[in-house]
Amino acid sequence: MNKNSNLHKLVFKLDPHDWHGIESETVWVRSLGGNRYKLENTPFFACGVANGDELLANRERGQLVFDRVAKASGNSTYRIMVEETTQPEEFAKQWGKLEKLGCTCEDIDADPPLFSVDVPVSVDIHAAYSILEEGEGLGIWAFEEGHCGHQV
Repeated sequence: MNKNSNLHKLVFKLDPHDWHGIESETVWVRSLGGNRYKLENTPFFACGVANGDELLANRERGQLVFDRVAKASGNSTYRIMVEETTQPEEFAKQWGKLEKLGCTCEDIDADPPLFSVDVPVSVDIHAAYSILEEGEGLGIWAFEEGHCGHQV
């Protein structure tokens, strides 16, 4: 725990039989009091949640473990898996379109490279989704939806 910022690590239990092959994902949350926490980053593997959501968690063996979403932020979460043949300039050009809309991302050094994308509630989800589809159609990346929090 970081006492200066009140940040904690929270665990999402995952199905290791899913494509990622892992049993859990750890994210940063900010305590809101009691068993309520605000998600402070964009998950890579956990589904049904987005950056800014208020979550309920339980303590299990000294760890905070996700229980459920208490209040959705309205943000959406997508994952981008960069194709092996993609050149950095191609990715940067396509990603720049999402960034210009107001999307942000986090990345992990994986094979292939993996990005978790936060689409804030203020961003036109249809425009963002169109850019994601365009990138996939161009062979730059494959993508999947982790959670659509926008009112469609």
